[in-house]
Amino acid sequence: MATSMKVRLQPGKSEYTEDEAARALGVSASQFRALLLRHLVEEEALRNVPLMRFRPSDLLLLSVLEHPSPGNQQA
Repeated sequence: MATSMKVRLQPGKSEYTEDEAARALGVSASQFRALLLRHLVEEEALRNVPLMRFRPSDLLLLSVLEHPSPGNQQA
């Protein structure tokens, strides 16, 4: 069974840089980029965006996509 990814959001914070987002998810920056590539964007898009910002809802979505609950997994 997959373990859930803990999301550590900072109260009142509305945007996260890539490094902050990685820390909030408890992963390294390279692991965070791998999450983005696996679930949200193509590699070329990552290279063409100089500075990415993430909202708390983006981080929650990534954590769910990476570790879906047993009843919500895709076949």
